[in-house]
Amino acid sequence: MNQTITLANGFLKEAQWLIITLGSAFVYELSGSHIVANCHKMPASHFTKRMLDPEEIISIYTAVVEQLKQFNHKLNIIFTISPVRHLRDGFVENNRSKAALIHAVNKLTSKQDHLHYFPSYELVVDDLRDYRFYAEDMVHPNYQATRYVWEKFCISSINGRSREVMKELDQLNMALQHKPLHPDSAEHMKFRNKYKEIATSLAARFPFMDFEHEINHFS
Repeated sequence: MNQTITLANGFLKEAQWLIITLGSAFVYELSGSHIVANCHKMPASHFTKRMLDPEEIISIYTAVVEQLKQFNHKLNIIFTISPVRHLRDGFVENNRSKAALIHAVNKLTSKQDHLHYFPSYELVVDDLRDYRFYAEDMVHPNYQATRYVWEKFCISSINGRSREVMKELDQLNMALQHKPLHPDSAEHMKFRNKYKEIATSLAARFPFMDFEHEINHFS
């Protein structure tokens, strides 16, 4: 755990972009004073549940953003609202919770140029608008929905050249998963040579990325 914290600290110090996804405005307080992140298997009777109002959320994340900016002045932050519905809170309560988050994030991102908003919540709830885009629990978006949101994110936030490289990486990853029926055939040798060349080319073009596994796999 300590090693992971150290790695995350180093990564965040050099990062240019951070995505913060908010899921619910409901919090649990221990003895009515401290908001907790984990119950640590203590009895539910020790905690009080309540919903933060938008001003509280703004105040909390204004402080978080200030600390992050002091820690890494190059950092840009993208806020998103999770489309996962917290139905255990209740249908009405879930909508009020999401509305509080949306209002707070709008206020936050309108104040500073390095804060941005990506509408993953609106894409699922308002654009897709169909239960066929949810998993069997009717709460979590399914693969089709998450793929749709990811494609929209790529278009809005990743430049065209990078998206072309991502397509090459997708092809390479699909080739890695390929299981040949005839591994000693001439056709499969052509397949391996083709993707070894692609991996080698990517390694030469992007020396900061490690393609040793891919090159060895197709050799």
